[in-house]
Amino acid sequence: MRTQVCPLSVASKEKLSHCQTISRILRGAKWPNLGTKGPLAVVAIDDRGIRISAHQARLMNNADLVEALRLNYIEYFRLFHHQHGIRVHVDQESAWIVANGPPGNHILRTNLPAEVVEKKIDALISKISSLTGGIRWLLFPHDRPRDLRARLKQRDLTTGQGDLWMFRPLQNLPSSGPHSSLSIRPVQDGPGLRAWWTASAHGFGSTQRAAQPWYDAFRRHGFGPQAHVTNYIGQVDQTVVTTATLILAGGIAGIYDLSTPPNFRGNGFASALVNELLAQARNQGYSHAGLQTGDAEQFYQGLGFETGFQEEEFFWAAGDEDA
Repeated sequence: MRTQVCPLSVASKEKLSHCQTISRILRGAKWPNLGTKGPLAVVAIDDRGIRISAHQARLMNNADLVEALRLNYIEYFRLFHHQHGIRVHVDQESAWIVANGPPGNHILRTNLPAEVVEKKIDALISKISSLTGGIRWLLFPHDRPRDLRARLKQRDLTTGQGDLWMFRPLQNLPSSGPHSSLSIRPVQDGPGLRAWWTASAHGFGSTQRAAQPWYDAFRRHGFGPQAHVTNYIGQVDQTVVTTATLILAGGIAGIYDLSTPPNFRGNGFASALVNELLAQARNQGYSHAGLQTGDAEQFYQGLGFETGFQEEEFFWAAGDEDA
């Protein structure tokens, strides 16, 4: 795969270092062989995040889709870095977030050299323990070493199963027109983001105070055609009735934060919004979309998504072991 990495627009040493790190991560990933000549994909990694030309994804197998969505997921969490004391770390060996509150504490990527893996696990746990008393450690098909699962079990970490990861190809989308009474538009300014924030918090049964990290993260990211993260609102007249977020990164379109306030549910608003996001992603050259869900598998199946992965979780808590 031919790549263009670390463009000259990355000016600072900190951004350049991050760019080079993610470049190494992507070069180490096992992308599918498209069997074509000439430039296959362009990877641009800059202060707007990870972007891979989407035609690369057309022959992705399930493991590649999971890895693409994980890169997308990491980009989602990177939005929160240094907001409200939240720490996000990404390098060649690991990716994690510690928020000590929403949006949670998660280890999202592990790529440890087998010959020193126990020392690396100890070092990672030591770092995490300096920041928090507990974290959810997620395992994925591309994590290394291959026996990481057994090594974590040997440490008596509590295990569990998390959200479902669902995927949908974008070649054939519903041909029906938009919802008759719904107007869908991207958030393009502060007042629009405040409307998104208010309705999203209501839809998730939260408060605006609890949802403040999302507002601040998206406000800092900014708006406009150059943004790889876009919030969307669906309105009936002047009332916001459904909200969601679209992230174009990692070679896949990631859908997040879909919600509808309780008094507007059952009208097909969320379905119409998802279909609009899928169309937007396809129009920008993406061939697959993905998302995570804990309790809405049937809803997304009705929109053409299929379950491709379920999170495998290990839970570390201070006192579980001598780290």
